[in-house]
Amino acid sequence: MSPSWPSSRAGLRQQSLTRRAACRLLLPSSILFWLSFRSGPVQLALPAALRPPVVVLPGFGNDAGDYGDQELEPTGGTTEDGGLRGRLLRRGFPSVRVVPVARADWLRVALGLLDADFRAGNAPPDVAFGWYLDLVEEAVAEASASGGDGKVLLLAHSAGGWLARAALGRAGGSLVERTSALVTLGAPHRAPPAEPPGDDQTRGALKFVDENFPGAFFQDDIEYVTVAGASVVGNGAAERGTPEREGWVSYERLVGRGDVPGDGIVPLENAHLDGATQVTLQAAKHSIGTPCEWYGADGVIDEWLPQVTAGLARRAAAGIFR
Repeated sequence: MSPSWPSSRAGLRQQSLTRRAACRLLLPSSILFWLSFRSGPVQLALPAALRPPVVVLPGFGNDAGDYGDQELEPTGGTTEDGGLRGRLLRRGFPSVRVVPVARADWLRVALGLLDADFRAGNAPPDVAFGWYLDLVEEAVAEASASGGDGKVLLLAHSAGGWLARAALGRAGGSLVERTSALVTLGAPHRAPPAEPPGDDQTRGALKFVDENFPGAFFQDDIEYVTVAGASVVGNGAAERGTPEREGWVSYERLVGRGDVPGDGIVPLENAHLDGATQVTLQAAKHSIGTPCEWYGADGVIDEWLPQVTAGLARRAAAGIFR
C-alpha cells in the first residue's frame, strides 16, 4: 500500500506538528531544536554516491509494512508519514525497498526442525533462513537495476543485520558487488557464549555467520556502520513488563548476562562489529513499538545517518583519487 500523503503544504505542516507534540517529552532537546526548523518533507540534493537506493531488511517477526505505513504512532493507530521508508525518501534517497517479508513467513523457520544440524544447534543459515536470503537477493537485484552505479545500501534492523551478513557471504559474492554499505540497527551480531551460557535461538546460524564472516568482513568493498542503543540497563529484580526486566531476559539469552546496557532487546556489546563505524545512541530503543525512540524514528535517524553519509563520502573520495 502506498503512503497516504497530505495534499497541501499546510496539511504537511499540521501532520509534522502533531507528530512533534506526541514525541516532545521523549526526544532529546538537540533533536527538538533540529525539528523546530522543519516545515514538512525536505528533498535533499546530494550526490548519488551519498544517496544510493536503499533495501531495508526487516527484523525477526516483523512484516515489511512495519517499516512503511503500518508503523505504529505514539498517539495510536498507524503512521501517516510513510514510516521509515517515507522518512528516508524525504532525506533524499531515490528509492527505498523493504524486503517483502510477511509476518507469517517467520513460521518457516520452524521447518529447520526437520534438519539434524538445526536440532543439534549447528545449522548454517540456509537451513532455516534460506527463504529470507532469497528474498534479500531478489530485492537487491531490483534496487540495483534502478541505481546509477548498480550499488545499494543495505539497512538492516535487528536480526536483519546478521542475516544481511549471511546474504553477503553466500556463494557467488554477487551481493557484495551490488552493495555500497551495510548499516545495522540494533542487530545481534555475535552468537551467545558457552560461558556464561546464553541461548542460541538461531540454532547455529548466527555462530556460522560470525565464524565465517567476522566483523566488517567485506570492508574493502563495503562501508559498515553498526548502530546500537544503550537506553536500558537490564535488571532481573525489576517489575515484570518493565523495560529493565524485559531487557534482562533478552540480554541474558544473547550474552549470558542480564545486567548490561542495551536497547531493551539487544545488549550493546552484541550490536557492534569490529572494523565497522560504531554509533552508540544513549536514548535509542529497539522496538518499532516505541515509535518516538526506535532507530527509525524521525529524529533518531538523524543521529546515525550523518555517519553513514560520511563513510560513503570517504569511499567516493578514495575512488576518485585512487
